Amino acid sequence: MSEALLARFVSTFRRAIRGEMEAMRARLGPFEVVLGEGELLDAEGDRARYRYGLPSVSDKLMVGIECSLRTGGREALVTVERLGGGSVILRGGRAIELGATATLVVYPWFLYEKLERALEGLSPQTFEVERALSLFGRGEPTRRARSLVLDHGVLNGSQQAAVQLCSDHSLAFVWGPPGTGKTRTLGHVVRELLAQDKRLLLVSTTNAAVDQALSAIAAEPDAAAAIERGEVVRLGRTEGETHGAGLREVLGRMHGSRTAALAGLRLRHRDVGVQLRRLEHARTRLAEAAPSAQASLFAEPEPSALRAADLSGVFGAAWAARLCRLPHDALDAVLTRRGARLTRLKVLCKNAITAHEAALRADEGSVVASARAVLATLTGAYFSPLLEGQRFDVVIVEEASMAILPSLFYAACLAREATIMVGDPQQLPPIVQSDDAHVKRAMGRSIFEVTVPDPHASEHVVMLDTQYRMHPRIGELVSSLFYGGRLQHGSGTDARDAIAQRAPYPGQPLVIVDTGGEGRCETRAGSGSRHNGQSAELCVQLALEATRAGAESVAVITPYADQARDIRTRLDRAGGDGRIECSTVHRFQGHERDLVIFDTVDAAPMRPGVLLNDTRPGSAARNLINVSLSRARGKLIVISDVGYFERSAPGSIVTAALAGMRAAKARVVHEGAR
Repeated sequence: MSEALLARFVSTFRRAIRGEMEAMRARLGPFEVVLGEGELLDAEGDRARYRYGLPSVSDKLMVGIECSLRTGGREALVTVERLGGGSVILRGGRAIELGATATLVVYPWFLYEKLERALEGLSPQTFEVERALSLFGRGEPTRRARSLVLDHGVLNGSQQAAVQLCSDHSLAFVWGPPGTGKTRTLGHVVRELLAQDKRLLLVSTTNAAVDQALSAIAAEPDAAAAIERGEVVRLGRTEGETHGAGLREVLGRMHGSRTAALAGLRLRHRDVGVQLRRLEHARTRLAEAAPSAQASLFAEPEPSALRAADLSGVFGAAWAARLCRLPHDALDAVLTRRGARLTRLKVLCKNAITAHEAALRADEGSVVASARAVLATLTGAYFSPLLEGQRFDVVIVEEASMAILPSLFYAACLAREATIMVGDPQQLPPIVQSDDAHVKRAMGRSIFEVTVPDPHASEHVVMLDTQYRMHPRIGELVSSLFYGGRLQHGSGTDARDAIAQRAPYPGQPLVIVDTGGEGRCETRAGSGSRHNGQSAELCVQLALEATRAGAESVAVITPYADQARDIRTRLDRAGGDGRIECSTVHRFQGHERDLVIFDTVDAAPMRPGVLLNDTRPGSAARNLINVSLSRARGKLIVISDVGYFERSAPGSIVTAALAGMRAAKARVVHEGAR
């Protein structure tokens, strides 16, 4: 039964993955990562290794991925061998041109190709397929009541219930609305399961979410001690704080002598290479200055034409000065002998490096295999060779509502006992490029929608019900619109009240700026994205006023990429600083700001866009608006043509949100009266 079901799931997912890859090729194409200065590390036969500076990082760039390296107008296929320390090591051919501007061209569908192959390799004999089928509602989860080992008294009632659910059930969903302490609760879940001697894999869709989860875990002394012992390991590259759990940090503590020896060998290998290049340059100059054979018959041998500076870096200063006084043939013989010696030394260094690298890879595997908690991105679960063959008692997925279903299915196959999904089905769903109905169904739905479509009625779901982020009036708006009025508001509102008291609109946590038909919504030639110059200018004025009044963080959020670019350009011209950030909604998932300015953009003469006016079942419009509004700690300003939405989109979530704001006694400002 499980084999037949597995085959059906894999077939469904493979078809969807192929459809999504086709859409990605058509819509997105590859993306580029500009590299810094490059150097040749070593070469053997027709293969070589290169190190390039990496000024910026991307979640899509990871060890093992194949890319195209563009240098000097040429492209070469390379594989990312190592990332970290502000550099990337690439493995490729020997014809790569150094010194030219280098760009790494990454094809994002490569990861989907890897996922498809990983799914093909699933079998009930080697993977925990029953656990994945249970996650997708094709098996009966189990429950065994357990007494919690640790004291979780600092948590509120719903947070404690979530810890208990994760302890007792083989399938658990922790529903964490905005500001309800989801990450903190997750940290307690991990600590509790570790105390119960469970082995855990914690994954998420982004490195940032993994970093947040690790920070929540590391905040407690017992977890910090486990990290120090190498029991908690964070895989993958990140610019965030690793709290000593990064794989390289753990290796340094567990196998410090080997890592130090390898670093020394690499430095020695590079120095020898530099000496050989300088030596070759000196021999070339010596050959060019060689005396003619005719002259040598009638004259005493003269000192070579080289200077001590020509031999610097190959010989010591005093020795170089003496060598320069030797006759040409004698010096040439010395340089030949030194070259042969350096060549042998370089080969020995290379062999030693290869041996140490092999041993270090074995050490990496040993560290991961002995770790009791491993943290990685969801992609890493099927991509990282270090996780190949690894199995865990419990697999936890943070931001599970944003994860594509095939990757969740694979990750669940690594869990022997339980799977825990942590997320919010009312926030952003998985992102897919394809418009194909099958792709949307098999990849674009939230796991909550698939397994617990009525989460309030499921015994496998606990909703965290007390929010601590938003001003109570903002929280009440979000609760009534998206959570059936079930959210309570935690104490300690002084900081949020202080934000609301500042300009713009002092004392008002909720504000509607009604553009009243004055704005104009347009699209640029060749772009389907929208922009509205009047609302863009309003965003800039209000954001600058907020920072002048003391706001420490301002988010300007808009559904449209073109509008975001327009606002950023205007902010730059107006002298905006780092406290103001403008982007589309997806950039702010999981974040919060003192003040949020949400620009709906849509206005005459265009009809409301599908991003805001899609009322079809499963539409992401509600989720998009929820994320936009719920990022605000103390003040929420919505810029919108109210009458336009009431006339043109009476059933939209934007219209409902504007009505909800008025019902919550939001201040309504008419733009002409500002």
